[in-house]
Amino acid sequence: MDRGLVLVLRELSEADAAGVFPRLAGLRGIDAMMPNEVCLSDALVADVARIGSGAELVRAAANPRLTASQLCRLIEAGGEAVVAGVFPPDVESADVESPGSGASRGGASVGSGGEGSVGDGSADVLDRARAELRRPGTSAERAVELLRAHPVLAHTARQAGSVRLLHSPDAPVTRTEALDQAGSALRAGVLAPREILLRMRPARVAAQVLAVVSREHAYVTGEMAVHDLLRPAIVETLGTSSAAWAHLARALGRCTGTLPELFAESAVHTGEAAIRVPAAVRPSVGFLLRRLNEDELTAVIPHLDDATAVALLPGNIPPLAHVAEAALRCGHPALLAALAEHQHVGRQYASRLRDLGDDGLDLLLVNNDSGVTAELRREIYTGRRPGRPVAPMHPDLRMRLMETPAYSAEYEAMARSGDPAVVDFALPRCEARKLRRIDWIDVVLNLWERADPLVTRDVLTRHRDLFPDRIRTTAETALAAEDPTPLRELRAKWDRGPRTEPPVPEYRRPPGERLRDSPLEQWHSWLVTAASDGDVDCEEIVQHARPVRFALEALVSVDTNHWSKANPRPALARLAKRIGPNPEAWVVLATLTPDFEGTLTELADVCAAAAG
Repeated sequence: MDRGLVLVLRELSEADAAGVFPRLAGLRGIDAMMPNEVCLSDALVADVARIGSGAELVRAAANPRLTASQLCRLIEAGGEAVVAGVFPPDVESADVESPGSGASRGGASVGSGGEGSVGDGSADVLDRARAELRRPGTSAERAVELLRAHPVLAHTARQAGSVRLLHSPDAPVTRTEALDQAGSALRAGVLAPREILLRMRPARVAAQVLAVVSREHAYVTGEMAVHDLLRPAIVETLGTSSAAWAHLARALGRCTGTLPELFAESAVHTGEAAIRVPAAVRPSVGFLLRRLNEDELTAVIPHLDDATAVALLPGNIPPLAHVAEAALRCGHPALLAALAEHQHVGRQYASRLRDLGDDGLDLLLVNNDSGVTAELRREIYTGRRPGRPVAPMHPDLRMRLMETPAYSAEYEAMARSGDPAVVDFALPRCEARKLRRIDWIDVVLNLWERADPLVTRDVLTRHRDLFPDRIRTTAETALAAEDPTPLRELRAKWDRGPRTEPPVPEYRRPPGERLRDSPLEQWHSWLVTAASDGDVDCEEIVQHARPVRFALEALVSVDTNHWSKANPRPALARLAKRIGPNPEAWVVLATLTPDFEGTLTELADVCAAAAG
């Protein structure tokens, strides 16, 4: 809650903050008003520097999202204690440079502005400056001088271990080294995804790092930010050229340059159109291919080898809409099979796969218990497809149904399949209570449609004791007359129409509608994702999200993602203006936030009214 309160408080002007912050700090303590991992305004940092004690300044300076100028402000107020607290001693730094060397006293200093100064960005200079900041006894004046000469030290001098990613951004790095350093740098806002794309080398590591930071929440980057960054670079160079993609697949593993350099090199390549991707770089190439839209993928997928095509559909997330659409358009056999087997294939894509009329895909859909509904499996059993006559059941599907273990068999659905062998096998094993009257009629009608009256009469005679009396006599009359009309009329009489559709699950509702209609629960990552992807505006969170404590938590999470489409600051600035500059209004805000069940806008009005 304190993090959310500070998020709103930072939007006050310097004059208003000077009155509000000391009042809240006296009520809650400066430590509560300076939470970690929150971006603060210069006005708040100035107030902390003005009224904070030594220990409070040290704790406030530990916030990794402070800018270099804000950190300098706290060091000037707290002196050497803040320097020692922010930059812990590094035992290795003593070996880099002795205390009596010219970097710290005498001779040309690191930040003196001469050749090799911090301002020129030399890695050696930055490393020496970082070592000096982490050395015990560094004065506050010297720390401020170094930080102002090169702001990146405000982040790298805090970190233990290697910081080569920021000090030498053009030097080759390994995947492990890059990910270890990128996490804290992305969260602190000193490293942008664009810098990874443009400067990180080799290209394979850059692709791997971008794939990880776009997928994992710990890197606070998000899929859309990386997608929007990569897509223009890929479309303008590689596009839908199969020769370019084939060259990229061959060269990615050995390229020592950056990704844009590899894209440019591949764009001018002409040669074999088949795209054969080595297994070692297949995940990276698949990640880059997914930046294309469905039209572009439709042109490229036919040239892919089977393993790479399948890799376009990760099995642990729902199928990407543009990849699934491209698969259905181009008809790549391996990709269609992967879609049919996908645990999240869903009704929409499963129905379209069934309508293709491929017996192999039908069998895969039937075997996919986790991704295909029982209703769709029943439709596959009957062989019905829009605009096509009913086809005989494929022998492989028939064998699969008849060999299914009893604990997982769907005998009632099998009995309505219309296949004589399957119906004859399933009817004695059905539970009568699970079949409605119209289902018994469908057993006969489907047999009649898929086989012929003689076979239907034979099955009915063999199992006549299972059928309800009226249905049995009506069926026997219809078969004698070789006219199914009486059965159809009886079915129409008893048919009550389709069963009521179940309500749409909460997680499938549009985010904006869900936000307006339902209160937030403790786990509301869906809202953060929707805001980061641009599906929900932060103003909507301020106006509609409730209760307040969860709305603030969501806004804090959105604010942590520097690179997403969402920017909560304009909405929070309007909220702060609505509360006003009266310190007592902010006291009411801090007091009511934990228990207020309404929205932030409603709470702001209450605070302004309570303070008069």
